Amino acid sequence: MKRLFYIFALLVMAGCGGDEGHPWVPPGPPDGDFEGVEVVATPDEWDGEKRGDISYQLLVYSFADGPDADKTGDLAGLTSKLPYLDELGVSAVWLSPIHPSSSYHGYDVLDYEAVNPTFGDDAALRGFIDAAHARGIRVYLDWVLNHSSATHPWFTDAKSSEGSLYRDFYIFSSNPAKDIADGKIDQIATEGASGFEQSQWFSTNSDAGMRGRLKFSLDWSGATPTVTVEQTTLPADADNTTEGANDRYLYFGDAVIKRFYNRGGGLYDLTVEFDSDWGFLIRTTTASWNVGEKFGAPNNQTVIEFGEPFVLDSVTAADIQFGVSEQFHSHFWTNTFADLNYGKASEAEHSRAFHTIATAADKWIAMGVDGFRLDAVKHIYHNAYSDENPTFLQKFYDRINASYNGEGEFYMVGEMYDTYNRVAPYYAGLPALFEFDFWNRLRWALQNDVGRYFAKDVLAMRPAYAAVRPDYIAATKLTNHDEVRAATELGGSMAKIKLAAAVLMTASGEPYVYQGEELGYRGTKERGDEWVRTPIMWDAAKSDLASGALEGKIDEGMLTAAISVESQAATKGSVLDVYRTFTLLRNTYPALATGEMVRHGTYNDTNTEFEPIAAWYRESAGEQRILVLHNFGAEKQLLTLKDDKLDKAVGVLGEVLLETETSRVQMGPYSSVLFMLNN
Repeated sequence: MKRLFYIFALLVMAGCGGDEGHPWVPPGPPDGDFEGVEVVATPDEWDGEKRGDISYQLLVYSFADGPDADKTGDLAGLTSKLPYLDELGVSAVWLSPIHPSSSYHGYDVLDYEAVNPTFGDDAALRGFIDAAHARGIRVYLDWVLNHSSATHPWFTDAKSSEGSLYRDFYIFSSNPAKDIADGKIDQIATEGASGFEQSQWFSTNSDAGMRGRLKFSLDWSGATPTVTVEQTTLPADADNTTEGANDRYLYFGDAVIKRFYNRGGGLYDLTVEFDSDWGFLIRTTTASWNVGEKFGAPNNQTVIEFGEPFVLDSVTAADIQFGVSEQFHSHFWTNTFADLNYGKASEAEHSRAFHTIATAADKWIAMGVDGFRLDAVKHIYHNAYSDENPTFLQKFYDRINASYNGEGEFYMVGEMYDTYNRVAPYYAGLPALFEFDFWNRLRWALQNDVGRYFAKDVLAMRPAYAAVRPDYIAATKLTNHDEVRAATELGGSMAKIKLAAAVLMTASGEPYVYQGEELGYRGTKERGDEWVRTPIMWDAAKSDLASGALEGKIDEGMLTAAISVESQAATKGSVLDVYRTFTLLRNTYPALATGEMVRHGTYNDTNTEFEPIAAWYRESAGEQRILVLHNFGAEKQLLTLKDDKLDKAVGVLGEVLLETETSRVQMGPYSSVLFMLNN
């Protein structure tokens, strides 16, 4: 019929002219005379084995609230939602730090051998672990090796006296620049003098700080901004909640940050009840600490005088102090953390800090914990590209495995935030590392509607890992709790969000899903990290949202009834439905779970005619071959697959048509199809 219509159109054109200058042109044969039928997936029945090695990252404080209904997530709430995680097909959960902490996020640990009472107690954790294991779900704890809280009893005692039993747990210096240059600080020694960065050293005594009511005045009207501080008896200002394009912030004390009042003409002021042991800084954003966004002193020996304008420095940006400190401690980000001291990497296992941290870990291993996610592994020793961190990590991994009596080896995955070639050497220390470049390449591909390079990019990364550790585990992911949400990076496009899920679950590696990703959550860090750590919305009424720990820093506009678990679980084709479909496929087919990822012979990086197409095979030795096709573009694509002996489709996303006699497949915009092959 399509051919007859085309011939008829030609005859009409021959006998009837269109408007002069705009002759009528008939439509061509639709899709090259393609006559395909809709592809319907007929996957095999799942045998119940979770072979896909899919992990779920959750934030205990914002995942689910328990019966206490205090609006803060806890272990009881988490236990109650295990059926949800089970249905999502996950075989492991990574919990955010569970220990007592002075922050909502938990990365400033106060006690490595206790459960944060806000979340529950040892019995609650043990109950959760047992319940998870009963569903075939392993439990990984977030283990913070790099630092403790600066209010940890160890550090409080250590900084009080050189004779403290905990003095050698941390790094202290009265002259960091000289001590680093002289090689006296083991964890920075290999960098030499270049390892000194003023912004990484914080005062440990009260000489640098101040308490009282102070008025801060900023003059940003010229090329060189200044701050003037005066003591006052006037009342402290109420918090300024009005956002502006040129906001300035006062940062002091235990991570207190307050917005200045903008008086116009580059002038700002703020009166506060000031309490800070280390002094203060001026910031132009609450979301990051980049050069040019924080302003302080040129060095740690320059102090501010009351009533005198103090020139702000944005290069060194050392703490602005009220007195010269006699002692400093180090940390890479903030004075609320304190770096742990393990001595020389080659001898780290002999340090008291190493022994104590490892012994604390033994408690949780004995309780049944299956693995650790190790935080900030590139910052334990400051020279991230020496062999020090991998050496240390291998020692820690070996020590923990000596305590582990479970099946196989204890699981450890490291956060080494860098490009894949920088990550590869860390496989000398750990069996698994997050593959941040997986998302970097996928994000670019989806943002630009170009799929042909993706398989090549992924496959090009892996030999670097194998050269270090043949049995490496590439922990693939989209985004996590420290990154702009994947959905936001993809412009909020539901089609691309779903496609990203399909790609993650059909590529090689062991995938992680971050809390809310399976619902299409959006979020940026412009106003703080909390905005990418949104609670799970379980029901359309938003009745049990675990939002308390985030203190209102959530996007209420995003949390509509439609984005809830309740709504999406009942909606065919929702983001949650897509995740459940593709995690089930990964758990069903060994080829998708652990099979080799092989470049397609036709639709690959060399094929410029089909730029949007990403294609590869997943092959399990002698058992299964599955052809994976994704269309990263907004236009449909007509592919010829004569060299692929198609059996049946086991997975489909979007609109896919098949013309069996010609082995042609038409893929709709942002679609996916998985074919079992006969060859």
